[in-house]
Amino acid sequence: MKRTSTLIGIGFAVLLACLQAGCGSSATSSTQPGSKDVYSIVVLPSKFTLNSGDQSAIAATVYLSHDNNPPEPLVPQPEIQFFSSDQRVTISPTNQVCAGQWDASARFCTPTATLPAGYVTITALSPAYNVTDTASVSVHPRAAGITLDASGSWPAGQDCVSQNQSITYSAVPTQAGGAPIGSCSAGLTAGCIYDDDYVWSSDNPNVATVSAFGVVVAHNPGVANIFAKLNGTVSAPLAFATCPPDKIVLSTSPYTTTTPVPPFATSDLASLSNGDQRYATASMVDKYGFPLSSVLLTYTSSAPIKGSFGTPLLLAYPVTDPMTMQPTTVTRTTATLGIHSAGGFTMTASCAPPECNPAVANFVSPNGPTTGSAVGFGYPVYSNVLGATANGISGSRVLVTGTLLADGTTEAHRMEVFNSESMAPLAVVAMPNVPNSLVVSPDGKTAYAGSSSGLMVVNLTSYEVTLQTYPIEGGQTNPPDLVTGKVLGVSADSRYVVVSDVDNSLVFLIDTTGTKKATRYTLAGINAVGFAQDGSNIWLGGDSGVYVFQADTFVLIGSNASSNVGSIAWMPDGQSYFASGDQLVNYSTCDDSNPQLPGTNLPSAATDGLATTAVSGISHLLGINGTPGAYSWFDYSVTASSLVPQQSVAEITDLVPGGTGNVCTATVTIGAPVTAASGLQCTAQKLSFAPALKQQFVTGVDPACGTAESALHGYDLATQSEITLSTSAAGVPLSGDILDDGRKLYFGTWSGNVTQTSTLHRIDLATSTGTPGTLTEDASVPVSVIPDFVAVVPN
Repeated sequence: MKRTSTLIGIGFAVLLACLQAGCGSSATSSTQPGSKDVYSIVVLPSKFTLNSGDQSAIAATVYLSHDNNPPEPLVPQPEIQFFSSDQRVTISPTNQVCAGQWDASARFCTPTATLPAGYVTITALSPAYNVTDTASVSVHPRAAGITLDASGSWPAGQDCVSQNQSITYSAVPTQAGGAPIGSCSAGLTAGCIYDDDYVWSSDNPNVATVSAFGVVVAHNPGVANIFAKLNGTVSAPLAFATCPPDKIVLSTSPYTTTTPVPPFATSDLASLSNGDQRYATASMVDKYGFPLSSVLLTYTSSAPIKGSFGTPLLLAYPVTDPMTMQPTTVTRTTATLGIHSAGGFTMTASCAPPECNPAVANFVSPNGPTTGSAVGFGYPVYSNVLGATANGISGSRVLVTGTLLADGTTEAHRMEVFNSESMAPLAVVAMPNVPNSLVVSPDGKTAYAGSSSGLMVVNLTSYEVTLQTYPIEGGQTNPPDLVTGKVLGVSADSRYVVVSDVDNSLVFLIDTTGTKKATRYTLAGINAVGFAQDGSNIWLGGDSGVYVFQADTFVLIGSNASSNVGSIAWMPDGQSYFASGDQLVNYSTCDDSNPQLPGTNLPSAATDGLATTAVSGISHLLGINGTPGAYSWFDYSVTASSLVPQQSVAEITDLVPGGTGNVCTATVTIGAPVTAASGLQCTAQKLSFAPALKQQFVTGVDPACGTAESALHGYDLATQSEITLSTSAAGVPLSGDILDDGRKLYFGTWSGNVTQTSTLHRIDLATSTGTPGTLTEDASVPVSVIPDFVAVVPN
């Protein structure tokens, strides 16, 4: 008999004697009166598995607890003996467990011809203190490879698992020749593998965690690779995807100083006042309608100067689970909406990469190989759109400038400022160059006037003018390169300015915060700009199409083949933008290269000056198209896939409005247009939109028009008809703008070389009844320049 076999035989005899004598009671009496010593022994590892013929160390420690104090390791450690319950597992004098037989020198472990059934018990004995502990070891053939499988519990037809749901992964090990190694749970005995013999792991616990038995629990959206390890053999990974966000319901509720409480509503907000506050709460679901919590969303206002959001917070709300009818809580993102001035605006909640729903690499799921984009990762998700209107009077200033003085020959180097209410002149601002454009930042702090000799920046508090020389990436610094051309637009957050120098085929992208240098591109014929409301993209349109730039880097990321683009409008729901030109084209914000042309709903051409708004959650695109004498207003409703009802936990609102959701997987529908014939005779050069009134007006026409307009032409979204406002103004409107609160419309005219008179006119829109209205302007003042550029300062 081998030495280890002898040890086993002697060991069991000693162990039997110890057990009969009360060994393992773990208690002895000390010599000190009133005190007690308790001894115990702990074996590590307490449970493990071995390939047949492999070895592993085992250890035991004796502890002493004196007078009920926490146990401490005994110093020095006494002799400890180990015994195996099966002769096919042996233990060396150095406490190495062999899944087989040790040789005489205890150097080589040789597998036995047969494998033990079930667990083999390893017992540790301290003869000096009569305490024992045990460990369990299972023995199986060596695994050359492990394949993971989840087909038995993976939801049929799904490519991801909803948050907090679980799936059981199973491991299928094989021997070197390909023969499978059986599972003990299948009823096998000898040489089988127990379900918890594997060491399971996830390479992204934020996405999914896995238990000792292979149960994978979904946490946050994303993809995690799951692995099973068995005695040094690691499986090939099998991915687990927690479903990405797919739809968001945005609702509002009354403002309190505590957690928002019902009623929650998804209708537009009306009759607000300056200083009012509301809670805006977003409830997000995945593609299968199950809730997604613990994800912070972004809240966006189309006009932050009128209404803006505080920092979003994750808050817990009590709800009743409709499945169990038991009370529970859900986590939702909530932000406080604050009203700052009168006017109208829209708001959305969004989840946009890379901060939310980032892209993932292609992966192999239990349903086979797939791409992250096919599952829905890497795309922006937008909520339903809510409108808000704040009442009240929002007085402001009106800026007027042009290229020539009223005499029609002298260059103008000035800008005139008027009080919007009294029409009294407030200032005459000297301009270093002749302005060719004028755009006011949405925050009302700055006016940008372009010229062929540099960009003029006007501080609207001090009226100080700076010939700004923004540092240009790759540009000359001494003397600095100039930003030349016309100002096309300023982003909603007032951060980005775009200037186009058509004569020199240049366009400038400017970050007014100075975070990055301005970037200059050589692009021909750029005359329109569109900004994504969430700050993600900038679109430039011109003779050759639309060019797409990433806003935070100014990197060109795409283009398309629209032609002669004169206006770009980003839809409030975030799902697309429209470009007017030779054809009115709709582009998905996820695919700028492929035009969306739904049937014959879009006209073959559109005049410049698109506007967007939302009513009761439905986005609208407004504009005008046609030819002089045969113009028509158009009004398109643009919708996407409806939100699906949430399945497991009640929504924060029972309302389930239509909404955009994942803009890259939604089905976009452009309704048949509502059209209204217009009596406009001249080519429209500028259109101004009043969000609070949902009205759009032609505020600039071609000055070369042979027929003077006798009325101002507009479109009313509520009545879906043209508005014509009678005016005593001579000539045609050259440029105009509207107050934030929608009450007043301002436009400038010039009588030409007949009387050389320039005038700023004002019309009270709030009291206008439209056709057959006879309202004339309620005020007018003379100006010294030909009013090519009129702008109302947001307030």
